[in-house]
Amino acid sequence: MGGRIVVNPVTRIEGHAKIILEIEDSGELKSGHMQVLEIRGFEKLFQGMELLKMPQMTARLCGVCPAAHHLVATAAIEEGMGVAPPRDAKLLRELLYAGHVLHSHALSNFVLTGPDIILGINAAADQRNVFNLLAIDPELSKTLLRIRSIGQRTVELVGGRGVHPVTAVPGGMASRPNAEKLELMAGWGEEATGSLESVIEILKPKLEELNPLREAAQLPYHSLALSNNGTVDLLEGEWVVVDPEGNEERRFTGPEYGDNLIEHVMPGSYMKSVQLKGPGPKNFFVGPLARLNVNSKMNTPKAQAHLDAFHASGKPRLSAVDFIEARLIDMLNCAERINAIAGGELGDGPVRVAVPEVKAGRYVGVIEAPRGILVHDFHTDDDGRIADVNLIVATQNNYDAIDRSVESLARHYLPQNDDEQLLNGVEFAMRCFDPCLACATHTAGRMPLIVEMRRGAEVVRTIRRGAAS
Repeated sequence: MGGRIVVNPVTRIEGHAKIILEIEDSGELKSGHMQVLEIRGFEKLFQGMELLKMPQMTARLCGVCPAAHHLVATAAIEEGMGVAPPRDAKLLRELLYAGHVLHSHALSNFVLTGPDIILGINAAADQRNVFNLLAIDPELSKTLLRIRSIGQRTVELVGGRGVHPVTAVPGGMASRPNAEKLELMAGWGEEATGSLESVIEILKPKLEELNPLREAAQLPYHSLALSNNGTVDLLEGEWVVVDPEGNEERRFTGPEYGDNLIEHVMPGSYMKSVQLKGPGPKNFFVGPLARLNVNSKMNTPKAQAHLDAFHASGKPRLSAVDFIEARLIDMLNCAERINAIAGGELGDGPVRVAVPEVKAGRYVGVIEAPRGILVHDFHTDDDGRIADVNLIVATQNNYDAIDRSVESLARHYLPQNDDEQLLNGVEFAMRCFDPCLACATHTAGRMPLIVEMRRGAEVVRTIRRGAAS
């Protein structure tokens, strides 16, 4: 008999969401969908604020990835003003951001998805959690949490705060760490590099155990990421789209995103979705896996060696499960960059240049957030205040890919008639993408509203308020 399976709430993710599985009378899956349940509305809240305050204000979008919003807002202002920060300012931003990505990925791979990877996807529900992981292998757990701490402490020393950093300003950086702090961070980078190499070797056989799920969660989608002449670059580059066969389809600059992307409201959700414009439209995904599908080079030697091994089994890689390994390569690259920048690459040059007065106009910034492409698009009035805002965050870009992965793993588990494994399987599909829902729900006034009136399990009436796309 058909029906509906609802997973509410989805656990071990950032934010509030549920998964709805619609089942046919035959027992086969009809559809699977992630429904985002929260609304924050920052696109409206920012209106009327001064443009120059956006680097600090946008950091409040999220407590998990504030550095991403802090830096992309700064980049947006600089792009609109035609200002380029000095070399050392760029290196300090890279150092700050390497710490941010390191701690963000550590949270995802070690704390949220880690119990599935290390303890096993089929472990009992009451055992598959980070507390049990701490009890079973305290030394490994300490190492994993130490890596995250190194990332967070790096953000604190460069950004002024571990959460909601403040030092990136239009034209550069407000301050630089002293020699003692740089030496400390260089040591942290070296420590994290060594720890990650050991952790990757431990996790390799665990990831191989996920091969059945890897095959089940294939995504015949395009990959979208920034590319700096074929090298992974989190802060600069062109947008590059690669098709499922690995062929480059198009490339464009940040302000041209409106000519290449379609944004639309998803029925029954407070989060919008994004597709590539025609012919089609076409679905795509972003994030650490997309970065490795688009690019062939890393800018550090150890990460490059792991990238080459990753590509040896095929490029592009198109399974949601592959996000986990891609995240590890990202982390290794960040740890090496922390060591290199703090250990001598940073010079003693200026870290800030003057910027002109704010004028009415458009200011667009694009970077790679830990979870993928992030856009801040500000329009200002004659007083230099925000008149309109558009935010496109990674999780919105991945919405359709998340839904299809949920469906794929639901189909994988449904024939096994094991409800517990089914429920964790579809949750795991979401965790692979590391969704950040606080970042993704800001389009106030355009969300659909659906009210279901039920008599027991039966829906007797549905009231819908439509939404403009």
